[in-house]
Amino acid sequence: MKRRKITAVLIMSMIMNGASSAGCSDTRTIEGTAENTRAPIIINTSATSASETSSSETESGTTTESSVTDTSSEETTSTEETTESSSEETSESETQTPTASKDYLTELHARRKAVLDKKTAYEQMGGTEVDTWCFKRMADHVPSGTYEHFRIKDYHGAYLNDHVKEGDKVIYLTFDCGYASKRSIPILDTLKKHGVKASFFVTKMYLEKCSDLAARMKEEGHMVCNHTVSHTDLTSKTLEEVVAEIFDVEEFFYEKTGYEMDRYFRMPEGTYSKQLMTIVNDAGYMSVFWSLAYNDYDTKNQPAPGFVLDHFTKFHHNGAVALMHNDSQSNVDELDAVLTLLENEGYRFGLLSELEEAPTTGAS
Repeated sequence: MKRRKITAVLIMSMIMNGASSAGCSDTRTIEGTAENTRAPIIINTSATSASETSSSETESGTTTESSVTDTSSEETTSTEETTESSSEETSESETQTPTASKDYLTELHARRKAVLDKKTAYEQMGGTEVDTWCFKRMADHVPSGTYEHFRIKDYHGAYLNDHVKEGDKVIYLTFDCGYASKRSIPILDTLKKHGVKASFFVTKMYLEKCSDLAARMKEEGHMVCNHTVSHTDLTSKTLEEVVAEIFDVEEFFYEKTGYEMDRYFRMPEGTYSKQLMTIVNDAGYMSVFWSLAYNDYDTKNQPAPGFVLDHFTKFHHNGAVALMHNDSQSNVDELDAVLTLLENEGYRFGLLSELEEAPTTGAS
């Protein structure tokens, strides 16, 4: 099944983005402004080696992303890009086709307006106290716990699948794509090699450079989800700014690829509040956090060789939502080994839609 292309849009994309055979350019410069990201708070309750525990991993801090183009040899290493698959390369069951509904944008604009129209209700509800997502690793492959100040589940949020069916073993791989990076290509290649589906949270900044890769994600059966326009802390924004961050990236994704965005949302920097989660829910999204993560987000300070595999070996658990980043060289180097490990442990890899399925009797 071939993907419908919107010719005019693709031509404009090539003109605007300087499209090349490399797929997307890797730069963190956004109009000359460096982006600040907050490391997720992670608390270990099991003993770890010195190489596994670092101050940046157990404290909430701020990491400033470089505002210059990374031209290291690692970044520019030639990687064979997978272009649009022919029907011989990709089976019909693995390929998604763009949404044909011409009413989609009308529905999107109606959702946007409906949220804006509830401004007074959001102001009256309160719930503006800000939390930063915090989970605690558990020993013996027990699902991670949290230090929630309120139950995110009550606000259409999840950080793991707490209703895995008895006898099932599943892990949900999620990749945050805040910034354009060619490292998305080998990650997609490795997932395809293993026949594994994952969920990618993309920003508009990513799509402006890598819309071809986002389209490939959909074509190969992955989910492409919402990570805002500019990867900024939404808890400090006005309602109008929050609405723009949510809906502008969704609309841009559709215009660039012809696909609808999957309705799962990840809070930039892991910061959230009751009010913000209510807005996200009213926008039609589920908020997704994580129960397995490590410090892979700093491209200048990557985990030591073997760390990623060792981390998954120690802390994988049933129903885990694993947070990874698309621009991590450590993930590129070790993803194949991680997938092999989990496959040998009997795990399958699910998509986030399973988080919303009703619990069943005998769930773990």
